[in-house]
This record gives sequence, C-alpha cells and structure tokens, in this order.
Amino acid sequence: MRKHFGKVEDSSPSIPTSTTSDIVFLLLIFFMVTTVFRTEQGLRIDLPQALSSKKIETKNLTHVWIGYDGDRGVVSIDDRIVPIGQIKNIIEQKKRVNPNLIVSIMADRNTPYWISNDVFGQLIKANALHVSLSAKKVNAIK
Repeated sequence: MRKHFGKVEDSSPSIPTSTTSDIVFLLLIFFMVTTVFRTEQGLRIDLPQALSSKKIETKNLTHVWIGYDGDRGVVSIDDRIVPIGQIKNIIEQKKRVNPNLIVSIMADRNTPYWISNDVFGQLIKANALHVSLSAKKVNAIK
C-alpha cells in the first residue's frame, strides 16, 4: 500500500536578502574611509612671467618640469621624475607614439641656466624640435 502525505515542495536553499542593503552600506562606508586619494606629486615650480600666451592642443602635449634641488637639477616628465640623461630615450619613445609631439617646458625661475641647457640638449638629441616654454601671464602695464 502506498500512502500519499501531500505535495512535496522543492526545497532549494535561498539567500536572505533582508540584510543585503545593510551589507552594501557598510561596504560603501568601509571603502570611503579606507580609500586614499592620490595627491599630485610634482615639482614646485615658480614660473617666469610673460605678456602674451598661446593655447596648445593637449593631446599632442608632453609636460617637462625643470627644478633645482640644492646642487642638482630635478626633471619631471608627465609627473614622473627622471634623470636628465634619460630624457632623450623617453622623448624618442613618446615621439614614436605621437609624431606631432609638442614638449611643454616649465622651469622654475630660480633654476640655473646649465640645468635648462642640459634638458634642451637632450631634447635636441631626441629630435624634439616642437618646444613650448610655459610662463605665467601678466597684464601689461599701461
């Protein structure tokens, strides 16, 4: 004899979703508290002043910052500090990717001439002939 006790339900495990929003909220708070925002690291540059300026397209632009740290020159290319001797290789590599590359030079006004001259020498060796010198724009005195 066969006995029927009623309809058997399919019992599949379920995930409780009542606390999902609490967990998501706690994860959000955790990531907001533990995330560290990257601050811009670069050279502090006090640019010389100029009376006129011209805008350049940023897609063809590479920034070179020249500074002075005691007895040596400090050069940063696109927020990466590099030795002066490596400028040629880096600019050549960037020119292979973008033949219309324009090098924008920003030098601190207190940087000795010999450091800027060394940087220009490296740019000439890299055949980077499109160079822009950056300066602060000031109003002309009338």
